[in-house]
This record gives sequence, structure tokens and C-alpha cells, in this order.
Amino acid sequence: MAEGGTADSVPDPLLRAGRGAPLLLLHGVLLTWQSWLPVIDDLRADHDILAPTLPGHWGGPPAQRPATIASLADWAESLLDETGWRTAHIAGNSLGGWIALELAARGRARSVTSIAPAGLWRDPAASGTLVRKFRGMSPLIGFGAGSPPAMPNMIRSLLLPLLAHRPGTVPAHLARAMAAAPTHCAILDDLAEDPALPKGFTALSALQVPTSILLPEFDRVLPPHLYPPLTPTPTIEIHPLPGVGHVPMLEAPTRITTEIRATITRSTTAQSA
Repeated sequence: MAEGGTADSVPDPLLRAGRGAPLLLLHGVLLTWQSWLPVIDDLRADHDILAPTLPGHWGGPPAQRPATIASLADWAESLLDETGWRTAHIAGNSLGGWIALELAARGRARSVTSIAPAGLWRDPAASGTLVRKFRGMSPLIGFGAGSPPAMPNMIRSLLLPLLAHRPGTVPAHLARAMAAAPTHCAILDDLAEDPALPKGFTALSALQVPTSILLPEFDRVLPPHLYPPLTPTPTIEIHPLPGVGHVPMLEAPTRITTEIRATITRSTTAQSA
């Protein structure tokens, strides 16, 4: 298994592993790069993986304040520059899925696999639904609430059903890591006040690189009714993910590696045509 500290210690700020085509993995809000642990060992066999923790999240760098979607995308673009990658294949989940799409719009992606992405709202009110959901949990989890978090076991019982359709199948070490991260997220309130949040990502149809949008069937964070009708194009494919929740890497890692590789293959095929 890829390293990164125990569930009870501060995770490393990023993971770099493997050899091959560059692959950037971007996690969702409140979490860390550790949400990708179930797929890293498989993908590192043929990809140079860079999995960072976003600014303002547990173990990640300090965030520019107030943090915004644009500033997080700026940071991710700077990280690509520091790594020496003009472009990379990018996979993102939730907030990371939105950032992945932003990077593609900036010309930094070879392909994008966007899993349960934020920012593709049916209407602006959808973003408010998401904000209320997280703020409703804040007194128990303890972020942005001025109160201590609940006991770890209670946090796991609250959080895991939001992340996985079958929380009992998530390995214990991953469950602990996912539950430990939210109390250390410093920028949720910033993101909730970002003026760009209700507008969302509006350039989907203009993307020129192979892009896959993966929509988990049992997503309790961004349920399917929050998304508009999404229309496939020659570059964009829309795939449902039956039987899984918002962070499907936790419960169906093989399915996610298959989807990421399929998107990357489309990119490679297009470049060689």
C-alpha cells in the first residue's frame, strides 16, 4: 500500500509514486489525498502519480485567504509547473473534480476523469443545498463551528455514509483516515462564500480533451438530481456508477481505475490518430 502516515498522524502533503504518463489526483473537500489510497497501488504501475492535499486541508499547505475555487485551481496549476508537467492526465473527485475541469479549460489536461464533480449544478440553488449539508454537520464534526469535534467513532458513523454507499466495506484504516480529516479543514467557510460557487463550472461543452463525468448512483453529497441533463459530445462521456457513493474509490477501486485508464486510452488514441 502507498505510504502517507497512519490514520492518526498528519498525512504527508502529497504523494509521488510510480512511473509512466503523468497523472494528477485531486481529492474532495474536507478530505486529503488519502482518499485515493485504494487506487494508487494499481495506477502507479503505469503512471507517474502526483496526489497532493489541497491548501487549507489536513496536512496540506496554507491556503490563500479567502480561499476560492479559482485560487485552488491556481495552486494546482502552480504545482504542475513546479513538477515540470506542462500537461497531465487528471482525475478529481467532488471539489477535485471541479478543479480538474478548470485545469482542462486552462489547457493543462491531457484527459480528465471527473468523479461526482462539484460545480455542475442544475441551478444555482444546488450549491446552497451542499453548503447547508456540510454546515449542518459542523457542530458535530467541529470545523468552522467554534466547538470541539464529536468522538471519532461518532464522526465515522456520520461521515462514512455520506462518502460510501456501503460504509461497512470501507477498510478500517481508510475509515479512520477519512474521519480524521474534516476537523482540520480550514477553508470550508471561505468556499461557501465564494461568489463563483452558485455559478459553477460553465465551460464543460468547450473542453477539447477526452473527459469522463462519472456519476455515482447513491451519492448522498451530490445526488443525481442536483445535476442538469448532461449531454455527451465527441470529447465528453457521461457514465453512471451503479451501487456506489460519493467517494467511490473507497468501495469500488477497481471500477475507478478502469474508468481512469479508459479515459487516458481515449486521449492516447486521439493523439496517435
